[in-house]
Amino acid sequence: MSNGPVPIPQALLDAMVAHAREANPDECCGVVLRFPDRALSLYRTTNAADAAQRPFRFDIPAGELLHLYRLMSEREADHYIVYHSHTMTEARPSPTDLRFARPLVGADPWPYWLLVSLAAEPPDVRVWRIVEAADDDPEAVNGVKPVEVGYEVAPLPPGSALLRLESSGDQRRPVVTERPLGD
Repeated sequence: MSNGPVPIPQALLDAMVAHAREANPDECCGVVLRFPDRALSLYRTTNAADAAQRPFRFDIPAGELLHLYRLMSEREADHYIVYHSHTMTEARPSPTDLRFARPLVGADPWPYWLLVSLAAEPPDVRVWRIVEAADDDPEAVNGVKPVEVGYEVAPLPPGSALLRLESSGDQRRPVVTERPLGD
C-alpha cells in the first residue's frame, strides 16, 4: 500500500457516512473491495453483535465474511477498506478494534481502516493502518497500533458498485444476497 493519501471516491465516503447515520445508535460496518481493473465495490454488512453491544461493537456474520472472501478469491480482489462507525467516541481504532485487527496483520497488504465518528456534527472521517508494534509501545494492543493516514477524494472508477449484503437462512447454511444500495 502506498504511503501517500488513500484515494477514496466521494460516493463511497457519502455511503459510509449515510450508513453510520442510518445505523445510529448502533455501529455500522462494511468492507470495500478493490478489483484488478481498479473498480471498487462497497459492501454494507450486517452488525450481528448482541443488541446490547451494537452501540459500541460490530461483528460481521461469518456467512457474509465467507461471501466476501469467495468474491476476493474468484475475482482476484483485495481487501481495500474495513469501515465502521463510532457512535460516541472519536474516529480512532479502539482497543477492541486493535484486538480484532491483530490476526489480520501479516505479509500481505492489509486493508485500511476507515472510521466514521458520530460524536460531533458533521461526522468525522479518519483513515488508519493497523501495523505491528513493539509490546512496550504505549499505543500497542496485542502487538499492533493504529497509524493515521490521510485520504483524498478521488473519482469513482468505472465498474464500481455500492451494495448491501443481506443474510437469510440459518447460521450453518447462510444465504447471502447482494443488493444495490437504494433498492
